[in-house]
Parts: sequence; C-alpha cells; structure tokens
Amino acid sequence: MSVFDYLKNIFLILIILQIAPPLIKNVLDQYSKLLVTPVKVAVLPIKGVLYESEDYCNKLRTFFEDETVKALLLKIDSPGGAAGTSQSVFREILALKKEHPKPVVVLVENVCASGGYNIACAADYIIASGSAIIGSIGSTLPYIFKVDKLIEQYNVQYIPIAAGEYKNTANPFVPATPAEEELLKDITKNSYDQFVMEVSQSRKLSIADAPKWANGKIFTGEQSVSNHLIDQIGSISDAIEVIRQKAAIGKDDKIEWVYPPKKGGLWGMISGESTQQTKSAVTSVANVFCDVIEERYTQKPILS
Repeated sequence: MSVFDYLKNIFLILIILQIAPPLIKNVLDQYSKLLVTPVKVAVLPIKGVLYESEDYCNKLRTFFEDETVKALLLKIDSPGGAAGTSQSVFREILALKKEHPKPVVVLVENVCASGGYNIACAADYIIASGSAIIGSIGSTLPYIFKVDKLIEQYNVQYIPIAAGEYKNTANPFVPATPAEEELLKDITKNSYDQFVMEVSQSRKLSIADAPKWANGKIFTGEQSVSNHLIDQIGSISDAIEVIRQKAAIGKDDKIEWVYPPKKGGLWGMISGESTQQTKSAVTSVANVFCDVIEERYTQKPILS
C-alpha cells in the first residue's frame, strides 16, 4: 500500500470521527423519542340537553379505572336538562375521584348552564372562553300546564278518577288546588337548594351570597371569573397547561388524547351497546328486508 493510500485512509477515518458523534446522537435522540410512552389524558365531550346519565357514567368509570389515564378533560357544551341526570353525573365524578384520584379539568367554549354547570362543578378546574354562557343556577318544573279552561270552552266533560290527595297535581285537565301548587313549589325549592349546596361546596362559595350567583342569571365567561363560578378565561392550550400541572406531566412529555370508543351500526346491535337511534334505523332496515323476502317467496292465492 502506498503512502498516498495510507493518507487517504487516515483522512477518511478523521472525517468519520468528526461526523459519527453528532450522527449517532441524532439517531439516539430519534429512537429515544419513539421509545418514550406518551401520557394518556381522557377527553369526554358532554353535549346537548341532559336526559340520560348512564352513558356518561359508564365512560367516566372506564377512564377513571384505567391506570394509564392520568387526567380527564371534560368538554362541556350543554344548556342543562333534567336535574336528576346532571346531579347523577356530578356525584359519579366525585365518587370516582375519591376511588381513583386523578385531576379533572373542564373546558367550555359556548354554553355551560344549569345542569351542565352542575356537572362542571365536580371538576378541579374550570376554563371557559370569555364569551361563553355560564350559570343559570336555579330549578324549574317546565312541563306543568293546565288546559281545563280550554276544554270547558268547548263543552268537553272530563272526569278525573284518582286515589291520593295529590295524584292529579300534574294532570293538565284538572285545575290545581292551592295545596298542589304549594307542593310543586316545595319540590322546586328543594331541588334548587340541593343545586346551590353542591355549587357552594364545590366552588367554595358562600351560601349567604347565593342570591348574587344562584338566582337563575346567566353570565359570560369573563363575568364568571369575578364571581368565582369558573377559574380562568382560556382555550385548549390553557387547559393543557393546567392538566400538565395538576397531573405532574412534564413539558417535554407527549400527551396522548384518549376518546370514548364510537359504537353503533351492526356491531353496536350485536354487542347491545348501540344508541336507540341506531337501533331504530337498523330495525327499520330489517323490517323492509323481511317485507321483500315475504313478498318474493310467500305463495299467494291465484285469483281467477
């Protein structure tokens, strides 16, 4: 081997020694990122009018019982609904937090009122946009109406037959007695008192100041900060920051957002976990299919 070949080899070795360290470091950094397990944070949207708690409670329990899920983000966009439904979800969150401690953060973009706000109060932190609608803390019985004067006008005779002094309280064809009206007021007041107590305890608000924040009034997100109905004006970025702090997730740690599985269609029917709307649609299709089969293959009498 000539001197030139030796020098060439030495030169190549020097180049490799210069390039190799940063190249190896870059490869190791890339592989280390791939090997890092992201931190799971569950996302549960709560939308629309609230009339059924079972689905929400089942999803909440799944997320809380999953040890790999370190926190929950509730994205609430609801004007409320049935008091029993919102209260059930509220208390389920509190029970699950006690059984499987992990932070819960609420993010509101548009509406979080009445029963929707009741659910939000179970969280550790509430963030809303400045123009979001918050509050409407109160209670009502919206479906009590009377049409007895109307049927009298058309000479329609209605004879109510019932056992029990208050059995006809909600009967629209019978005028309400003073005692029945008082009963409905007591029910509404009791439901209201429970709501106020839950908000007061969760948000650490004084019951004495309830007339200021629990009179059925709605507030913007900006107004809600000053009366402590929410904790902060913000967006998803702020929610992520709060989740990182409360769940002790490092800034360099990657978050994997976990959503509830979407079930429906044929598999939902087979597994028994489809929605009522899906079941109705599939039932309609099945009925049409059966009609076609019957029409085609059933022997019919011949008319002569």
